[in-house]
Amino acid sequence: MKRIVCALLALLVLAACAAPAEAPSGGEFELYYAAWLDGSDGGDAIRASRVRLPDAETLGTAALAERLVEGLLAAPVGEGLRSPFPSGTSLQKLTVAGGRATVDFSPQYARLSGIDLSIADACLTLTLTQLDGVYAVRITANGRELPYRKTQLLTAADALLSSGEDVIRPINVSLYFLDTQTGGLRAQQQTLALYEGQTRLSAVLDALKRAPAGDDALRPLLPDGFSVSSSRIEEKVCYVNLNGNTPLPGDETLRALAVESLGRSLLSLDGVEEVQFLVDGETMPQWTVPAMAPAPPEET
Repeated sequence: MKRIVCALLALLVLAACAAPAEAPSGGEFELYYAAWLDGSDGGDAIRASRVRLPDAETLGTAALAERLVEGLLAAPVGEGLRSPFPSGTSLQKLTVAGGRATVDFSPQYARLSGIDLSIADACLTLTLTQLDGVYAVRITANGRELPYRKTQLLTAADALLSSGEDVIRPINVSLYFLDTQTGGLRAQQQTLALYEGQTRLSAVLDALKRAPAGDDALRPLLPDGFSVSSSRIEEKVCYVNLNGNTPLPGDETLRALAVESLGRSLLSLDGVEEVQFLVDGETMPQWTVPAMAPAPPEET
């Protein structure tokens, strides 16, 4: 950031994120609001207010996220707190898929800029990423991205690092699944949580075994028992060694697609330009997956 005031804001937001309240449980959640600052040093720009949703266990993730956003849009309960959103802002649409919550507000949200936009974005991101399965947030106003953001996909990595959880950071990937309508592979953009002791490869493997949310036409090709013996990255080539007994689809076409789905998914990781598979240490040239053009962004 070029202006000093923006640098000061980053420090304030970091201070708020670095000391979050205790992790919510039993239907209790944190709503993050902007704080009234008195000009003294050390004040947090963002503060949390705890709320309880008695019916939380009966709600799906998207419905629960909507309840939290509606709570943020209401007047905050707590001394020294203020809404970070412009007056009249309302929620138009909210979806959750691939580890991401996409939130579309009414046009009033687009009035925000600079410090005010950073605080509003952070309040919403911190509130929603406390939900299981939500690792990143995308915010639009009347269906349009705000062009003056540095990034459109917002995470709470700093808060996660200091919250006592084992999450290291989120990673953005393109995961390839079988498209049952075409019989080929199709990518879904996802944000995965990388946990303490977990490699990027294992995070991708775990995600590829799960049915992708938000698209009934996609299904995983890797069976639950699929695993790799070892892996390494050398000079931008990812070497993946499979055990000869690792289960793969019996159908030859589906088996080839399963290997390709893993290879193309790994190619979406930073620093990987080629994937070379081995079986019991023996190279399988026919399973080499070279670099390809990145998957186009999903339409919303």
